[in-house]
Amino acid sequence: MINPAARTPAPGRIAFATGLGGALCLFALGLGMLFDRPSVQLVPPAEEAEIQGPRLPVGALTYMPLPDPIHATIRGGRRQLTLKLAFAVEGQRLDLLAMADMLRKDVPLLVLDLTEALRACDEAEPSIDAFRRALPEALRAVANGRYGTEDLPDPVFEVMIPHFVLY
Repeated sequence: MINPAARTPAPGRIAFATGLGGALCLFALGLGMLFDRPSVQLVPPAEEAEIQGPRLPVGALTYMPLPDPIHATIRGGRRQLTLKLAFAVEGQRLDLLAMADMLRKDVPLLVLDLTEALRACDEAEPSIDAFRRALPEALRAVANGRYGTEDLPDPVFEVMIPHFVLY
C-alpha cells in the first residue's frame, strides 16, 4: 500500500521552491535593468581631449643613439653621472638620413647643450628620483630647440636613456 502523504510535497519544499524562484526572478530583473540603462557620459566632451594623455607617435619610431656617452658632475660636484642617450624620431614626419647626418656633424655641440641641461635639471630637482624622472623631458626640450624648425618644431619624439650610472 502506498502512503498518500508521501506523494504530496512537504510544505517546506514548496516554501523553498517559491523562495528560490522569487530570488531568481529578482536577479533576472536586476540584470535586465543593468543592461537596459542608458549610457552615461561622465566626462563632458570639451574636457575629453585634455584627459586623453600624451600625443601618440605618427608612424614607427626610429632610434638614433649618440655615439659617445655623456659624462657630467652633478649634486654640487659630489656625484659623477654617465649617460648614453638615444633620440626617438618619427620616421614619417622627417627625413631620417638628413637628421642622422645633422646629428653626426653636431655631436660635440649637442653634448655641451645636453650637459648644461642635465646640470640645470639637477639643480631644479631635490632628489635623485625626481631628477631621473625629469631628465628625459629636459633633454628632449634641448634637442627639439636645437633641431626644430618652423614646419616641424618637435622632431625628437622621446629621449631614451638606456644607460644611467651614478657614482
